Amino acid sequence: MKQLLLTVALLSCFGAHAGDKRPGVDALFQQMGLTVQARQQRHFVVGDRVDGYFDGRTASYGQGEGYLIGQQVLFKDHASFVDGKLLDRAGKQARETVQPYGRELQVGTSRERFVLHAGSRRLSIQVSTAKAARLAVQPMWSGALAKPRWDGEQLLVSLPGGSLFAAISADQPFEITGTGSPQLQARSKTRRFTLHIAFGSDAGSALAQARAMAGSDAVIAQSRADLHERLTRSWLKTSDAAYDRALLWAKASALGFLVDEYGRGLWAGLPWFRENWGRDTFIALPGTLLVTGHFKEAREVLDNFARYQNLQAPKDSGSDDPVSGARASDYGRIPNRVRGEEKIYNTVDGTPWMLREGLEYVRYSGDSGFAERMLKLAGPYIEGALKHSVDADGLLHHDDADTWMDARIEGRQPWSARGSRAVEIQALWFTALEAAAELAKHAGRNEQAAVWQAHAERARQSFVRLFWDGQQMADRLRADGSRDMKVRPNQLMLISVPIDPFKPLVAPEVEAKVLGNTVAKLLFPYGIASLDPASEYFHPHHVNDAYHHKDAAYHNGTIWGWNAGFTVTALSKFGQQDLAWQLTRNLGEQILGRNLDGTLGTMSELLDALPGPNGRPVPSGTFAQSWSVAEFARNAYQDYLGFRPDLLRGELRFTPALPTAWKHFDARLPFGEGASLQVQGRRQEGKTWHWMLRLQGTSQPQRITFEALDAAQARQRSEFTLQPGQAAQLLISADQIRLNGKVLPLQAVMPSQQVLLKNLGFAMPPAANTRFPMTQGKGLLQDLIQRGEFR
Repeated sequence: MKQLLLTVALLSCFGAHAGDKRPGVDALFQQMGLTVQARQQRHFVVGDRVDGYFDGRTASYGQGEGYLIGQQVLFKDHASFVDGKLLDRAGKQARETVQPYGRELQVGTSRERFVLHAGSRRLSIQVSTAKAARLAVQPMWSGALAKPRWDGEQLLVSLPGGSLFAAISADQPFEITGTGSPQLQARSKTRRFTLHIAFGSDAGSALAQARAMAGSDAVIAQSRADLHERLTRSWLKTSDAAYDRALLWAKASALGFLVDEYGRGLWAGLPWFRENWGRDTFIALPGTLLVTGHFKEAREVLDNFARYQNLQAPKDSGSDDPVSGARASDYGRIPNRVRGEEKIYNTVDGTPWMLREGLEYVRYSGDSGFAERMLKLAGPYIEGALKHSVDADGLLHHDDADTWMDARIEGRQPWSARGSRAVEIQALWFTALEAAAELAKHAGRNEQAAVWQAHAERARQSFVRLFWDGQQMADRLRADGSRDMKVRPNQLMLISVPIDPFKPLVAPEVEAKVLGNTVAKLLFPYGIASLDPASEYFHPHHVNDAYHHKDAAYHNGTIWGWNAGFTVTALSKFGQQDLAWQLTRNLGEQILGRNLDGTLGTMSELLDALPGPNGRPVPSGTFAQSWSVAEFARNAYQDYLGFRPDLLRGELRFTPALPTAWKHFDARLPFGEGASLQVQGRRQEGKTWHWMLRLQGTSQPQRITFEALDAAQARQRSEFTLQPGQAAQLLISADQIRLNGKVLPLQAVMPSQQVLLKNLGFAMPPAANTRFPMTQGKGLLQDLIQRGEFR
């Protein structure tokens, strides 16, 4: 009877048909649309997921860069007309809305829709009105056109001497009116007119694409439907509508960096970093492709980088090759950057990140055959590292600018020296060894796995002895073995980089002290600074030409968006998710364009360490950065919901850290081949939660492991088997977990660290009038570095 009462209560709580809660196409984009005030110019960007993007501004014409394909711009912008009258974006009656596929404009009863079709070099412009009228579109080109070619149905244009062609078709017959930059007008009065423009490197390919779209406007509906499917393949809806909206935009923005320009890859950032960067790619991969269920694309990205692995050792394999410039330490590495035929291997962390994400991909997808592919990469990499870069303590050596803090003075001295052993590099080296051993064990290579695990254990023991002084963690060991005790966010990666259930690199109490020390000094409400403001090297502003080159501040105070990701991970692990949530909410406001004047729907690479005169964060660097938005998306699924499937071990694992602000959530969590887990949660009272879990797309039972936070923020583990077609109903309170009314056994897996973390909160940014040593003269840090005095 008690079981029946519980079931009835839960069904009442969730609704009798607790199932898929994803919205339809129109509802989704209505939710996502970012409407801009009349006459307010806001920047936005839309990627084509091939090799280009459209850069535009609202309430204006031709103010953005236009549609960049490779390094070329042919299409700059467009204007629309109803009975010869301009639908004026800059007018006071205009209502303009930015969407992840483009933008929409409403003026009275007339409407314009601009769509950049993902996965192709095509766009459409649709004009509609309540009553039939003469509708027209005027494409705006980036320069004078060569003589257009018109056959009565399609128009072909190009710039003089250009190598890019645009072919134009429509959903109905149209005519050309005017001269110079002519209007293309429907021949008859109509309530809707859709113009299609396809781009190609030759006239034939452009015309073929335009011909395929001619006579129909269904391509717009299909494009919106495809994007809807991608954005809802994984799904999370919470009690916070603004956060949900920001999360959708983060996912859309992250997927916009998925391109095919140099093989399948992820651009690092716009507008400057349109290459496939190894480090950036694999930091961004889980938030872009794994939590969103894009496993096929994740494998393609991994495969693409694997084929560039450096298997050519210098002629003298024990030293660098002065003729070719090859470094012995680069053997076995993947490139830092791929751009056409250019491949640069000057990074120590790209390959460890790739091995980590190779294992994570296999865990999410169940693609166990891919383990062999990663082992082929792991063997030479580890062999090369052990021969050329690993010291007597088992730690990984590297150059001063081979970490993510890689800026150099005119390509020479590092602005932020981090050699010869940086803290996060050792976490990545340890994790790469553990990941390779895990894959080797799965492939039946137990002897090789044991060797790699022994190296990992050696590194772990040496790391604790050499980096930790009992109270603080070093950011690096200098070449002379001394500890560099600058407080930077890198040490938080000791918590976020090793993958559970591997043995952690340092004990939980050390992790907690690291977390407390770092957050107390670096974490501002809008992001985490790259250097302690108390450091003599701290720079309050990134671009401050009166005092220094911008790269002087790049890693010496400036806030990096992606660093918030591993900060949220570290906070959530130890039950500090409410502080993490405050940071996440503020980042969400940035994405939605509410607390800074950045690019709508995305995150910039950087923020100034100190807010601007108006108290708002100041964006800097690239206006859209892949790993920034990818980490925002990853935090939602991996940290707050805590979903980390491990199909290699045959389990779906949860380590949730639900913010107190959440009252309910609905989620769809993809895993394996077409399978997903439907999860709904409702807060009952206090911190007690009801969860309902249901499998979809699989006929196989799944083992669920659940590591919940108790009242003291320790983690207790339970497990059960979830059967297809049956809902599991969990009642999660501070001291127990009930499955369908039955108390589950609990096993302690992480002790509480609340004594070390009590009263943890944001740091206070220094006052604007603070006198910082690095802004007391011109080029002070550069002079100091060039005199050899940087410590």
